[in-house]
Amino acid sequence: MATSTRGNPSLGDILRSVGVLAGVIAAIAIVFNLLNDPEPRLPPPVDYEQALQTIRGEYDYPVLAPEPVPDGWRATSVDVSQDSSGDRWRLGFLIDGEQFVGIEQSDGEIESYRDDRLADFVPDGESTVDGVTWERLLEDDDAPDRALVRVDGGAITIVRGTVTYEALEEFVTLLR
Repeated sequence: MATSTRGNPSLGDILRSVGVLAGVIAAIAIVFNLLNDPEPRLPPPVDYEQALQTIRGEYDYPVLAPEPVPDGWRATSVDVSQDSSGDRWRLGFLIDGEQFVGIEQSDGEIESYRDDRLADFVPDGESTVDGVTWERLLEDDDAPDRALVRVDGGAITIVRGTVTYEALEEFVTLLR
């Protein structure tokens, strides 16, 4: 009389099942890797020149931007606004796809703008760039941003980034 193995699989049955399962997992992994780009997606570059020329003609303070923009720098954000609290603008750069540096300026309610934009920052000394003193601020965070701040002619200029103070100072030398 023959015995049934339905409730008691043999070693061969187990190995075949494990092989099929491994094949399915391998196929899923291959498809996942083909569909995902291994390179991080960088934000698209923005053309800020038109906005810069417009606001330089409209704002009552010297609007600063880096000239020339160093190689490996990509402008990724520009924001312009005019309202009762002042004329504001921001320009951000991604450096070599890893670091960030930005400039922002505002007139009007300078102290409230400063408090809003630099709420988690603490004083960290001073920098002198081309004979001009800038306040250094350091973000109270595990991976802190740094900022150089200057108030001049009724406007505040904030240069902020994930880079060193020395790199921020170099950025300041490019501002025109």
